[in-house]
Amino acid sequence: MKITSQKREENRFTIEVEEDYSSFLKAIDQAFAQASKEIRVPGFRQGKAPRDLIEKAVNRDVIEARAAQDLISDIYPKIVDELKFDPVDYPNVEILQQEKDKPFKFRVAVDVYPEVKLGKFKGLKVDKKKVEVAEEEVLKVLGNLHDRLSQAGPEGQSEKKPLDDEFAKKVSGFGTLAELKQEISQSLLKQRESEVEADVKNKLISQVSSEAKLSLPAAMIDHEIDLMLDELKGSLAQSGLTLDGYLKGIKKEMKTLRDELRKSAEIRARGKLVLRAVAEEEKITVSDDEAKEELKAMAIASGRDPNEFEKEVDPVARKFIDDYVLRRKALDFILEKASIKLVESKKEENK
Repeated sequence: MKITSQKREENRFTIEVEEDYSSFLKAIDQAFAQASKEIRVPGFRQGKAPRDLIEKAVNRDVIEARAAQDLISDIYPKIVDELKFDPVDYPNVEILQQEKDKPFKFRVAVDVYPEVKLGKFKGLKVDKKKVEVAEEEVLKVLGNLHDRLSQAGPEGQSEKKPLDDEFAKKVSGFGTLAELKQEISQSLLKQRESEVEADVKNKLISQVSSEAKLSLPAAMIDHEIDLMLDELKGSLAQSGLTLDGYLKGIKKEMKTLRDELRKSAEIRARGKLVLRAVAEEEKITVSDDEAKEELKAMAIASGRDPNEFEKEVDPVARKFIDDYVLRRKALDFILEKASIKLVESKKEENK
């Protein structure tokens, strides 16, 4: 492999490469060998027909196209490794020369992660709402539960059971109404704490993003929109709906929905980039043990065996997981270095 030229314009990296013709011939031989396993030649067991008969049975242009594709697929990781760039998406490939006894030449164009100039990301100041649950909120949840479980009487009238220890025993694993109320309170508290923690982290990411200078690659925004659509599909599936059905229901085309998601996708993509940059600046890394712990958690959450799940994760998915853990660690670092001020929820909401 020989890199004959390389050029970067903003986030677009273009590389021209040439490979010895002998390597292309080897790729052609391998393509013919693969074809022999896929086609049937009368009088021969599959995969056992002579090469000359295989050549007559298949289109050579198709074989050479497969050989070129396979050869480029083998070479591309070496290009990435040698030039040390970080691709955002799959590359666009153009074959420049594919002639007998001449070097095999091709051009690769790919969007790469942009350079990020970080601003301030340590000692950031952010407000955090105090978390509390009022007695009336617990009673409201309890009342709703009570209403849903009321039984209809002989004349179709609702017969409400007394809101007492017996009711608590019937609707939960608790022996008293006081215990049930405590559980509802704790559940609401945990939910609020999660929401408040997420709010603080989002504020920090927003601050770091606003301080940073970078140019977002178009491919990264499109990829983020794809992820958001996948998340929407998952959410709809829980209600027994499909994305196509959802679009018909709201009378929108897919392009319109993608356009509407673009701004949020830009914000999310920018946040991911600055977290990666913070990790790089602070030399934060992800160990094998940390990656395996994340895989284990994902397996358990999906009801899978962790060992089997780990075996099925391909290198692309593993890199995605590593990146996720890396960004999370970077955010934890920013949070650790931040100045958090507790504020009353009502006061902050009235600002």
